[in-house]
Amino acid sequence: MKGRLALHTCCAPCATYVNRFFEKEGLAVVNVFYNPNIHPVDEYERRRITLESYIAQIGGELRIPFPYDPREFFALSLDLAKRCRLCYALRLRRVAQWAREQGFSAFSTTLTISPYQDVVGILEVGEQIGKEMGIPFIGVDFRSGFPESVRMAKEFNLYRQKYCGCIMSYWEGVKKRIWKSLTGQGFSSL
Repeated sequence: MKGRLALHTCCAPCATYVNRFFEKEGLAVVNVFYNPNIHPVDEYERRRITLESYIAQIGGELRIPFPYDPREFFALSLDLAKRCRLCYALRLRRVAQWAREQGFSAFSTTLTISPYQDVVGILEVGEQIGKEMGIPFIGVDFRSGFPESVRMAKEFNLYRQKYCGCIMSYWEGVKKRIWKSLTGQGFSSL
């Protein structure tokens, strides 16, 4: 593969392995940070600053083409059952449109490295948006690289968050940790 890849990047730890993978494939990676789902604003800033630091350390390229506006996410997230897919679509559509306008060869995302995400859903949404926007989506299931991304994040001393970004995922994580501390076991739902 050759060309410039607009890589939707959710955070620095996820970017570690994925950047290395695409660079080995011969693509010039430009990380694109667009994540209106991240809440609260302090968390957004912490992730942005960590990503900027990491990209500077590796001599990579980062673009933040859109201002932080969580209202974009909140407007879509009223349907809790569909919020993740709607969030994937919001972010990938905006990055795909920007990538096409900027003349990139393709776009992709770091989201598929997380074992906590709906990887099949992400890949389906990315493919659909790529076809709609007329720009190839390079969909890769990176979950096998998750342990290496954790190791690399520690090596680079990167902040690692405990939730995907939205306030609902934060709340779900807190519930699970409280339940586990009280019972010593996980739960399917509360």
